[in-house]
Amino acid sequence: MKEFDPITLEIIWSRLLNVTEEMWTTILRTAVSTIIASANDFGCEIMDKHGRSIAHAYRSMPVFNMTMPNVTKEILKKYPEKSIKPGDVFLTNDPWMCAGHLPDIAVVTPIFKGNMFVGFVGNIANTSDIGGSLDEKRVSDSYEEGIFFPICKLYDRGKPNELVFDMFKWNVRAPEMVLTDIEAQVAANEVGSKRVVALIEEYNLGDLSALSHQIRARSESAMRKAIEEIDDGVYTNEVYTDGMGIPLKIAVKITVVGDEISVDYTGSSPQVDRGGLNCTLIYSTGHTLYPLACLLTPGVPVNEGCFAPISTYAPEGTIINCTFPISVGSRLNTGWYIHGAIFGALAQVMPERIQAGNGLMSGLRTYGFHQDGRVFNAHLFSGGGRGAGSAGDGMGLNMFPSSASNVPVEVFELNSPVLVLSKEFITDSAGAGRYRGSPGLKVTIAKSSNYPGPLNIYFHPNRLSFPASGVFGGLSGKKTRVVLNGKVLSDDPKALTQGYLTLENDSDRLELHFPSGGGMGNPFERELSLLELDVRDGIVSRDAAMQIYGKKNA
Repeated sequence: MKEFDPITLEIIWSRLLNVTEEMWTTILRTAVSTIIASANDFGCEIMDKHGRSIAHAYRSMPVFNMTMPNVTKEILKKYPEKSIKPGDVFLTNDPWMCAGHLPDIAVVTPIFKGNMFVGFVGNIANTSDIGGSLDEKRVSDSYEEGIFFPICKLYDRGKPNELVFDMFKWNVRAPEMVLTDIEAQVAANEVGSKRVVALIEEYNLGDLSALSHQIRARSESAMRKAIEEIDDGVYTNEVYTDGMGIPLKIAVKITVVGDEISVDYTGSSPQVDRGGLNCTLIYSTGHTLYPLACLLTPGVPVNEGCFAPISTYAPEGTIINCTFPISVGSRLNTGWYIHGAIFGALAQVMPERIQAGNGLMSGLRTYGFHQDGRVFNAHLFSGGGRGAGSAGDGMGLNMFPSSASNVPVEVFELNSPVLVLSKEFITDSAGAGRYRGSPGLKVTIAKSSNYPGPLNIYFHPNRLSFPASGVFGGLSGKKTRVVLNGKVLSDDPKALTQGYLTLENDSDRLELHFPSGGGMGNPFERELSLLELDVRDGIVSRDAAMQIYGKKNA
């Protein structure tokens, strides 16, 4: 096996990372839906011929990076190496092997140097529509959530699989948008494949195997070293999610022994029969590995080697390891709380690295037809306030543990018959502390006057029941608040039984108060200069500065 000196290895590794960034940019510039082209809900990866990840784009959706190798290995089980040919492109959206719900579509392309198979490039992207119900809260199984593609060939030796394309054409809303985005995924893989082949030829490599081995080995070594610095022990925590008005529990037990970690979710709530709140094990594993990488090896580019020392277990039939065909469409309303459970469990041994609770992102969607017959199908992603860390305040409007972007309101208005009348920080919403969380956000939406009929706003918000928690004496943030024409609908989360609200008239107003982040440390210890800036910027009122922070002269 070829050995690389450290400098050469660093150069090649950086080159591979740049290739994934070029793939990512290709999708960004080619896709047309708001959820991909504006919210950036996708990720790109390079893998060796055994499906083991080597590098991914920095801006990729983290959970996609964690699940892409699993998809590729499953492809190899169905299509062994000898059956894979140049020009093949594979596709699946199986939630139990891919990214946890049907809209996330994996497109994987084998890399060939001439006729020699040398590795894979792949990406996962959240399609703008996959059919099924628009009201994710009311579905009871995956059959209602859209069209399910087992592993199949999108292209066979360069020839399109017309049946797959026709299935999209006749089963999804705005099929031109969906198919354009899928071709953007294919194009990104084509770019990545060409760049990898050029790199292999430049450095006279047979394939990616030797390079993969050394990159993964170094990453694994870094992770094991980081784990060894944690005191051996068992660390536990519980957090609760909204559920469907009835809270659901995520229980975690983290066991550290030497240079290995095991994460056990025994004790978590049983899977639920509606609302899509269940997580597949591969999705839960992704949301386990990512926060551990953030805590333990934040400076190491993530690849499969990072996670060799980490194992994950969850009992089958729970919200962390659900069984087919239970509904999974809103799995982020459960999975996005996993990092909080992990951070809380490790707070006592890693107090300087964890962060307070996050406000989490909420997404909106509109769908329908303009008077001239044109279809609209647009998404608005809006991040909640991020929790404070040990070295500073929480970042504003952040999507963590997602890497998605806030969709500009102008883009949402351009692609949907809505008017966003205001988007503003909410004074005194930030979880107070020595370092405060990021404030919550208020968005006010109206129906465009040139749209004749009622307009449905589809959404399934987070944190209706449980605000982002503060840590080490910091205060919690604020919960999500939903107000329609002055009437608060979110005081009783059980009342929001459907996943949409309707704007009947131009005068209707929908106010969404997105949640804020929790604080860290005693608020009385906050530096006066920082508090003065908060008061100046309207994030903290003078009354709160005196009553909560104990500073009379802020």
